[in-house]
Amino acid sequence: MDTSNASSLSNLSIDYYYGGYTHLGRSWKGYDVLCPFCKIYYITEGECEIKIKGTPYAGKAGRMFFIPPQTKHSFYHVNDNFITKYWIHFDIKTGEGNLLKQLNLPFYIDISEDRNIVDSFQDIFRYTRDNSLPSAFRLKSAILSLFSDYIEKSQLTPVTIYNENNSEFNGIITYINNNLEKKITLEDLAVRMHMHPNYFIRLFKSKMGTTPLNYINTLKIERAKSLLENTQLSVSEIMLQVGSQDLSSFSNFFKHYTGYHPKGFRKTFGGH
Repeated sequence: MDTSNASSLSNLSIDYYYGGYTHLGRSWKGYDVLCPFCKIYYITEGECEIKIKGTPYAGKAGRMFFIPPQTKHSFYHVNDNFITKYWIHFDIKTGEGNLLKQLNLPFYIDISEDRNIVDSFQDIFRYTRDNSLPSAFRLKSAILSLFSDYIEKSQLTPVTIYNENNSEFNGIITYINNNLEKKITLEDLAVRMHMHPNYFIRLFKSKMGTTPLNYINTLKIERAKSLLENTQLSVSEIMLQVGSQDLSSFSNFFKHYTGYHPKGFRKTFGGH
């Protein structure tokens, strides 16, 4: 890596949200999804189809997918040979640059059985179960190792990562991601950027492809979905983790975005 790349990566940040090693049943499907996080899937068994930006790609054993944030995609099984996959949702960004756009990674790569890839996933899941400071560092290292392997196996043409003066805006995104249990208002975000709310909405939409409110709601829904699928927390406990204080309002909010009430979603998708 040249010195300009090294300088640009000096403010690299990595955040982990969810993940697992899961055998998926018939109900696994989603259409025109806009996830606010990066996704990596590594399929070990079965067959499916993953459509990204309108182009369908076959999901099969040994294929690894990378889906950037805010990228419209759909996923579904194509037969009864249901898939098993390693998967994580995470964020990776630099303080002053749009790293993912500049890398322009392919949506999938084919790899043979690779122990390093599996080890990285297993390391990630092990470190998330331990709340110690050393494990927090090791978690970020394991995600970086997995992402670096994807870049390396993509055989990209070498690129130079250029700085953009986005550090203040990136701070807004970090603030949102770290405060989903609170009520986040447009006015508060605009004040943090020293802008009128109308100008802030335009800036946000130009950078993120959606409005601040929709981005925040999508993050809250993704967190709630993951907690319903992967934990035994009650709906009331999950409600509080996404900044809602009223169970009826939360249930209606969740149904508006997913088509399910929370308990129905857990019954359909949880435990796979």
